[in-house]
Amino acid sequence: MISDSGTPGSSNEAMDIARDWIVRLRSKEVTQSELDELARWRAASEHNRRAFALVKMQWDLFKTATTVLEQAEAKQSVNAVKMAVTRRAWLGGALAASVGGVGYFAVRPPLGLWPSVAELNADHRTGVGERRQIDVDAGISIDMNTRTSLASLNQADGARRLELINGEIAVTMAQTAVPRERPLVVVAGAGRVSATRATFNLRSDQDGMSVACLDGTVELACGGKTLTVMARQRVDYAGNVIGRVAAADDRIVAAWRRGLIVFENRPLTQVVAEINRYRRGYIMLANDRIGELSMDATFRLDRIDDAVTKIAELFDLRVRSLPGGLVLLG
Repeated sequence: MISDSGTPGSSNEAMDIARDWIVRLRSKEVTQSELDELARWRAASEHNRRAFALVKMQWDLFKTATTVLEQAEAKQSVNAVKMAVTRRAWLGGALAASVGGVGYFAVRPPLGLWPSVAELNADHRTGVGERRQIDVDAGISIDMNTRTSLASLNQADGARRLELINGEIAVTMAQTAVPRERPLVVVAGAGRVSATRATFNLRSDQDGMSVACLDGTVELACGGKTLTVMARQRVDYAGNVIGRVAAADDRIVAAWRRGLIVFENRPLTQVVAEINRYRRGYIMLANDRIGELSMDATFRLDRIDDAVTKIAELFDLRVRSLPGGLVLLG
């Protein structure tokens, strides 16, 4: 029997208890007394109610995703998403294992089908297809792209400090007659980007981080090294490793602020991954060969689903629409 004192605990405790309840409910062996106990636990605090709702949503989406995977693997069609595991792994506890004090499912949702706990607790967050502008300080505005989570950090030495948990932002620092004494600092992954007068784009996703300076200069500190990124330059980094400085094309980097995404000679795997950020559900490619196809294209963000049709027509691919907004191209 699952029990709890009813007093609000940590996020980890509430998520673990909620996950235990979901497993118990799905076993179809739950008694009426246990249902009453669950009702009391949920009513004890908003903390408990939110944890239960989040875990239930995770389970429902997980069932949809694994059903699709089972169908796809039966046809030997999907290689890109074999990372997703079976229901047995959920029930056996593989995904319920704690990572950094929070359940794995809450930290790294499979296929990015729902926000992590860190994203849900962010000070500023945009949903699927949403863009928003916020003013964080005098003369400093930030455009937030889709699925972006931004948190405020404690200020030190008068510097304004933020953390980009996930997603993409464009920072605009207005020109002032007197240079700012303290920089704006944005933490993303293991790196720290700072500037006193610049316009720059910063992106954080599962592949790593990328900072592109469009005007002025920014400094990237990562892995004990500091690098100055000049106007029209970009650099990627992952973990403590900084990549090479490359040219930044503001027409492509800043396209999302104009409601567009632009691809030039990009493999279809990257194109689909980018489109997935802007739409509900998930697009999957049937095999690696399709993913190697290259394309040039510009798509409107307010009509992003048109991209699926256009890609299918261009490469003569079959489109299979599956439950939960999942689409198979092959």
